[in-house]
Amino acid sequence: MTHVSIIDVTPRDGLQNEPDILPVATRIALIEKLAQAGLPRIEIGSFVNPKQVPQMAGMDDVARLTLERVRLQHPKHFTALVPNMRGYELATTAGLRQVRLVLAASEALNQANFRRSVAQSLADFAAIAARARADNAAFGVAVGAAFGCPFTGHVTPGQVLAIAQQLVDLGADEIVLADTTGMAVPSQVHRLCVELIAVLYPDTAQGEAVASRPTVTVHFHNTRNTGYANAYAALEAGIRSFDAALGGIGGCPFAPRAVGNIATEDLVHMFNGMGVETGIDLAALLDASNWLSEQMGKSLPALVGKAGPVFDRVNMVS
Repeated sequence: MTHVSIIDVTPRDGLQNEPDILPVATRIALIEKLAQAGLPRIEIGSFVNPKQVPQMAGMDDVARLTLERVRLQHPKHFTALVPNMRGYELATTAGLRQVRLVLAASEALNQANFRRSVAQSLADFAAIAARARADNAAFGVAVGAAFGCPFTGHVTPGQVLAIAQQLVDLGADEIVLADTTGMAVPSQVHRLCVELIAVLYPDTAQGEAVASRPTVTVHFHNTRNTGYANAYAALEAGIRSFDAALGGIGGCPFAPRAVGNIATEDLVHMFNGMGVETGIDLAALLDASNWLSEQMGKSLPALVGKAGPVFDRVNMVS
């Protein structure tokens, strides 16, 4: 049976583009519900300037209380996005031992997001990588606009692979291929994933974990209704790690029309039907999605909860 890992990014990417700001207590309750549903990894937020992203205010308290309350009952892996060394220091001081950095494969989007060139971002990451090694902390890097830029259009596989190689040289534990504005199509996803796996895992067919080689995760938005087809294409290419957000909410506040992550519950349901093991309790996930909908006072984009699941557990005859 094929096994995959799903990282839920609702508390970060799911909430950061929403007009309403959820209080710290509600965000911690959300993290706890995700942990109870069996999510193996949860991205609990981002240590960014709350003046720029007010939805992430109070991250010190979110991290501290998550580690104090949730991790004791649910020994999951928690991570957070950090934009720079200051963010890294805040995250590790709060007790996190996994962080995610982020840059864009596109110069235009990297400038719009971070006011840095791609080369400057990578130089910043080198300092953080050295600090992480000294602190015995793990770090991943999300490569935004890996399949297309909202400002300049097509992004070539060569651009992404060149960045990925530099991230390997820095010792990254994870490389996240992010379709920031939902521009990817399945054939494009399959090609890039196959090429990246060939670079990172030349001696394995399916990109199994190898010492000193980073995990490859994919992060899709369903902006143009290709997110789940892209996830399937990535699975077929050998990817075994996926980001998703409860209810299908989320987006990037610095990129136009970057709405809608693929929904965690819809992705789990698809994998259940395919006989792919996630270790996630779909019923508990749907309850969490309904709860989040109530907290936000609106219906969420995900569909399985509306239509009802066909595969509430892994289909063993797929």
